[in-house]
Amino acid sequence: MGFSISGPSGTLRIVLFVLLGIGVTGYGAYSYTSQASALNSAVEVDATVTSTSVEEDSRRRGVDYIPQATFTYTYNGEEYTSSNVYPGPLSKKLKTEDAAESALEGYQEEETVTAYVPQGEPENAYLKHERSAEPLVLTGFGVLFLVASIYAAVKN
Repeated sequence: MGFSISGPSGTLRIVLFVLLGIGVTGYGAYSYTSQASALNSAVEVDATVTSTSVEEDSRRRGVDYIPQATFTYTYNGEEYTSSNVYPGPLSKKLKTEDAAESALEGYQEEETVTAYVPQGEPENAYLKHERSAEPLVLTGFGVLFLVASIYAAVKN
């Protein structure tokens, strides 16, 4: 049995898939740079947790769990509310509900905690000052999509 890649066929389909691959790769790269910027420019502030939960995400194979925490904080005299546990536009997805609950340890309702406010984005504060792999995974997926589409174009 030979190895074959079944990709899009027809010029229009190939162009659409290439554009989709570029879009996914671009959004992954944007998310990575946003996350890096938020980590590098963050200012610590006191915040009050108003709620926590674990959200299930079953869009991919299996179920992932996303820790959620809503909190309020004051930055430069303005009051804000955020629900970002991690920096950047993509939520960190965990493989088990226990792992998501563990990520929320220390973030009980009405508790004062440290939040991190990215420079120039006071509405996007987050609680955990750590990097997520989600942007790199998305970028990799986009690149694979592009490679498969280009391969299909060359093959045709």
